[in-house]
Amino acid sequence: MKTIKFDINSFYHIYNRSIGNEKLFQTEKDYYYFIDKMKRYLLPSAHILSYCLIPNHFHFLIRIKEPTDLPAGVRQQTDLPDGREHTSIDQGLKNFFNSYARSYNIAHQRHGRLFQYGYKFKEIQDEGYLMWLIYYIHRNPIHHNLVFSCDIWPYSSYKGIIHNNAMLSSDFVLELFGGREQFIELTSALTLQYKEENLLQRYSMKDMEFL
Repeated sequence: MKTIKFDINSFYHIYNRSIGNEKLFQTEKDYYYFIDKMKRYLLPSAHILSYCLIPNHFHFLIRIKEPTDLPAGVRQQTDLPDGREHTSIDQGLKNFFNSYARSYNIAHQRHGRLFQYGYKFKEIQDEGYLMWLIYYIHRNPIHHNLVFSCDIWPYSSYKGIIHNNAMLSSDFVLELFGGREQFIELTSALTLQYKEENLLQRYSMKDMEFL
């Protein structure tokens, strides 16, 4: 299996979904177990900027740590031919998803693959897109009609960023948005705009009848 190399100090959107119409998370325990696995397998090699888990898929945004910030055991696994790339995060992601799938199968008495893909990823190089992606990840439960506000969904990093959860790079995210209040205000404004655009698409003037 090909090893994916991630660039040091770069940002990546990682995402995946369940196979077929199955769920990745059936119970509250599943969600929190996945988050615990995320801390165990990602934090040694990456900073977590944001994440969101919904019943059949997930998103998270990470920043790859510098070699000097890696624990000794992880640092020994790195492959740095040009001083930038390393492979330990790829193995960490594979171990993460395999471990969760095994535990999920046992808990829910199922067999076979759980994830549709190994995982998918995209490098983020533009700061404006990075900010939008953080919002997009937190908006995901609204898009899928699970809640009407980002702060209600318990399985995302939104409230953790506001309250400086230790597993998250909250300071970096809040500084990117200009502060805590600006982060909350921009999220609320973009969510309102999104809802208004959705309403306009669903109920255009030509489809409405007036007395």
